[in-house]
Amino acid sequence: MSPADEDPNSVNQPNPNAAPRAGVPPSVSGAPASDTAGGVTEEFTESLSFVDELDVRDLKRPLRDSRGRQFSAAGRSTPVAEFTEDFLVLHPPQMPFQDADDGPSEEIVLMMDATGVLVDELGDRKKISGAKYNGQALFFFWEQKPGTLKHYAVFFDAEQKHHYLTVEGERVTTDVIFKLRNMTHDGELTRFKELLAD
Repeated sequence: MSPADEDPNSVNQPNPNAAPRAGVPPSVSGAPASDTAGGVTEEFTESLSFVDELDVRDLKRPLRDSRGRQFSAAGRSTPVAEFTEDFLVLHPPQMPFQDADDGPSEEIVLMMDATGVLVDELGDRKKISGAKYNGQALFFFWEQKPGTLKHYAVFFDAEQKHHYLTVEGERVTTDVIFKLRNMTHDGELTRFKELLAD
């Protein structure tokens, strides 16, 4: 009897009861994949999973180069992040690699009321908590700063007409309003003389 015959993980002598080697899918180790629902044993025939292709084992090497691109993985069971010039794409770790342009993508839909203010999942207007301009609440408006995902902040007058807040003629986005609000004790933004309503 040779030492290869005694090794349950030997490729020369596959053992159907042996677990696959760490980091190697069942098709490579020679062990069959088991269908636990029906108790039927079938051969694993799918392509190599993406974490196996990148040889992800642990957190010692989080950044990896493959296919002329840069990827990051926090472990074998977490999504693999791809860094593109414009986006961050998350790939499922257990599936074979699929180019982001070929696969399904998420469609982002903005919900708003009749005045153009964004609404949340419950249909309530998205308000900038604690921030106000001349005592009027500030809201997330549907319009975004070009080239960004940042929404402009607006308030409404007595006739329910919206007004943008500006600094030196530039409309102010909600992230700036949050920062200004945090610099006050009561959230009133009229104390900032540079901040004007259009």
